[in-house]
Amino acid sequence: MRQFWKFAKPKGPGFGISKNFYLSVLAGVPVLPPITELIAPKPEGGALDGFGVPLVNTNDKSLLAQPMQRGIYALSTKDQKNVVRMMVMNADEAGFSPEAIATSRLAERVTPEVLTRIRSTWHLIQLSWESHDPEVYPALDFFLNIAKRLAEITDGIVADPISERYLLPEQVFIKPRVDPLVDAREHIFIHSRPSNDSWHVYSKGLIKIGQPELELCGVPPESYDQAGRLLMSAAQGVFMGFLVKSGSDVVGFEAREGGHDKARWEGIPVLELLPPTGIPVAQVLANWES
Repeated sequence: MRQFWKFAKPKGPGFGISKNFYLSVLAGVPVLPPITELIAPKPEGGALDGFGVPLVNTNDKSLLAQPMQRGIYALSTKDQKNVVRMMVMNADEAGFSPEAIATSRLAERVTPEVLTRIRSTWHLIQLSWESHDPEVYPALDFFLNIAKRLAEITDGIVADPISERYLLPEQVFIKPRVDPLVDAREHIFIHSRPSNDSWHVYSKGLIKIGQPELELCGVPPESYDQAGRLLMSAAQGVFMGFLVKSGSDVVGFEAREGGHDKARWEGIPVLELLPPTGIPVAQVLANWES
């Protein structure tokens, strides 16, 4: 499948998938299942429909029935419009430290079951893009399905470093979706941090589709929930093709170049949503929600 490793240009909804979009699966079994339990041209028992092969210089098909080993694999849909690179590593080799994660601030947001699975990691499996369907949405679903299935058959969890979260297999997809094509909640997370007597609320994950993150600054405590809902709603619009650029009107806010906290946003494009001059952030949020 090497000949198909050519990244597609943005088409379809007006955006593509960033080459830097990746997910990891923290596998909790010492011996990995064969790749045919993940994906196969004639799938059984919940395996995905497609092709999966180890990238080794051999035509030995018996490898497909053997436990997956350290190395690189190629996974594709039947029509080969979507090709995913899968790298399998031992957790120690990858420099993975479960305790460092389990004692970090990130761990404060996860359940005890997720922490248990993090501490039980044997293998780190990283998924990244080689090429994707220009329509984008089928590609996003294929990618998530691979991560979900891998986590299911390895007693693992899905790590989303870009959105900064960990997901159990049953949390990967949102049911019901906001829209049948895509739900932004499957790809982004809304974060927040205190800033003086207000809140800084911002997205993480829009860069997966090559779009700038969105942020709201100076959000009063009483408007905290509204700010999160507005950013998620705006992100859903972006995933549906309503792209936000500097100067765009976003339900009463004006998008302008943001990311002034360089320590947090270094190298990441960000748009700050600003209220009209003289109008408080809380008032614009209230107007939008009403």
